Amino acid sequence: MGVRKALLNALKVLVVCLVFAASSVVGGILSGLNTIGQGASPSRHTIAAPADAPPEKAPAQPPENFLLSFVTFSICVGAAVSYLILRSSWHGWRLVGAMCVSMYGISTVATQVETAWFLSNRLPGGMIQAIFLQGAIATALSAPLSVLLLGKWQTPRPSSVSSASARMPAVPDARSVALAVVAFVFLYMLFGYYVAWQSAAVREYYGGSEYPSFYAALRDNWMDHRWLYALQVFRALLCVACLYPLVRMLHVARWETCLAMALFLSVWTTALLLPNPLMPSAVAHAHFRETLGFSLVFGALAGWLLTTPRRVAAVTAVRA
Repeated sequence: MGVRKALLNALKVLVVCLVFAASSVVGGILSGLNTIGQGASPSRHTIAAPADAPPEKAPAQPPENFLLSFVTFSICVGAAVSYLILRSSWHGWRLVGAMCVSMYGISTVATQVETAWFLSNRLPGGMIQAIFLQGAIATALSAPLSVLLLGKWQTPRPSSVSSASARMPAVPDARSVALAVVAFVFLYMLFGYYVAWQSAAVREYYGGSEYPSFYAALRDNWMDHRWLYALQVFRALLCVACLYPLVRMLHVARWETCLAMALFLSVWTTALLLPNPLMPSAVAHAHFRETLGFSLVFGALAGWLLTTPRRVAAVTAVRA
């Protein structure tokens, strides 16, 4: 790749980051989330296990670092989205559809389903609906514009790469899905215990006690909060459904697919760096470390499991 082309691509990626930032702002305005968030009254939620969902009661956090956090969030997401689009073997509306499903599913649905489960009766009226609407608006605006800006709208003539991509099954292998679900639940509890739950601020915030061991945490949650496991199974299936279109559209080596899935999952965790009126910064940062580690490990593992042997063979054949 020449210097001129590299600089042009870098400029396009920067524009994609700006488009995502603008789309997020527009989504916040049109959905009413900005207004609801400013008037949110914090409250407290007690649970005996770490979770991504913010509890109710906490001192409001002043948005003094909002701009820096928002810029970081937008750059991380824009760069990851650009990488996937540029490396995709799909084009046009097919690519837009895959990006919309994956972006909205991971950034909003899979994340906020815990908020809806834990706090639907405690958050300000209409906030859950506004969060889902804001994510939908931001995705609907940014995904097609990003595909257009990065020059992936027009479909080229059929090639060995696109035909090899089409040979990948439309649905993932059941055994791979089952392994991904088990890994998701285990890693969720593992990082929740060893990262988030080791923070005294998190335990105090959730009103929970310190567990003597990881096994004790698993046992006690199974006995007292069995629904937590069912909820994580649902989130695992949702994540697999959102990641699989990305795996199908990437005609790259298996290691690169693993890296791409790990990066795509992890960039959304930077949203926890944004000022949150419902969560103290110490708790939010503990959850950031927790979800970042979880996303990197699970994303890489999911990329490996969802890449079928036929896809590996096809990529090898094309490169040979």
